[in-house]
Amino acid sequence: MERQEQKITLFNTIKAPMAGAFSGCITRAITQPLDCSKVRLQLQVEPIANVTGARYTGTWQTLFAIFRDEGVYGLWKGHIPAQLLSVFYGLGQFAAYDQLNRAGRHIKIFHEHSDMRHFICGGIAGAIGNTVSTPFDVVRTRIIAQDHGRGYSSMTEGLKSIYLKEGIRGLFRGLGPSVLQVAPLTAIQFWSYNVVIEAALEYTKQDHATPHLILFSGMIGGIVSKTAVYPLDLCKKRLQIQKFQQSRTTYGENFVCKGLLDCLKRTVTREGWTVGLYKGLWPSVFKSGLATGLHFFMYEELLSYFNRANF
Repeated sequence: MERQEQKITLFNTIKAPMAGAFSGCITRAITQPLDCSKVRLQLQVEPIANVTGARYTGTWQTLFAIFRDEGVYGLWKGHIPAQLLSVFYGLGQFAAYDQLNRAGRHIKIFHEHSDMRHFICGGIAGAIGNTVSTPFDVVRTRIIAQDHGRGYSSMTEGLKSIYLKEGIRGLFRGLGPSVLQVAPLTAIQFWSYNVVIEAALEYTKQDHATPHLILFSGMIGGIVSKTAVYPLDLCKKRLQIQKFQQSRTTYGENFVCKGLLDCLKRTVTREGWTVGLYKGLWPSVFKSGLATGLHFFMYEELLSYFNRANF
């Protein structure tokens, strides 16, 4: 009996991160082409327009160009490290959010102000998930950005090469703007997701959210949050390819900077406030809305299944 109770306690502890990891895997597989398109546009210094020197001129043109030049594989380039990124991010994010949210209910101010609880717990959870998954994000970005036949032939080679040539710092390149981006991003995601659901439930007088409402609320959360912090996402990607220029020579001019503030300054000076800082916004927002909606939807469905399961 005691052993059975221990198994139940252990399963109750890991079911939230399990649901987060599985839902992250499925979502990543579906949305990887949009992510690939977004990264290519973010790293392009030349204007996203039909001008000399610009390889990519828009979202759909980028997708078709990648397919034409690199085949179907190109659209899922960097997919393995991206999957591990999703797994570790999902594990860290949803495990942290589940525990923090449970603890927050016993704090008076958070009990009375659930919106604040969702916002703060979501921000901390996002920062934790992002930190543990950053090395996979760096490798994924570089594999997507590298020339055909150059750079890394696999994720493991990439991780090893970065560590040997750039040290631990290389594996966590771009972590600063990444945390600055992800903490408010996740905070806004969880906050807006719960706000939409609670408003809808109050309006319809229902006592639980339907799968369609979960999907819709997640999409709204993804779109709002990604738009709010997008410039930091762009800077993160540009910082992640520093010291990797030798493997990226056919995509136009390489962006060179020394840090977050220098990246922002150079981007604005060279490319403008809105055009430069929001390059690749449309595929990113579309991908974020779809991915976040699917992530929350599948997370809730898997968690519901785990709650019903008799292990």
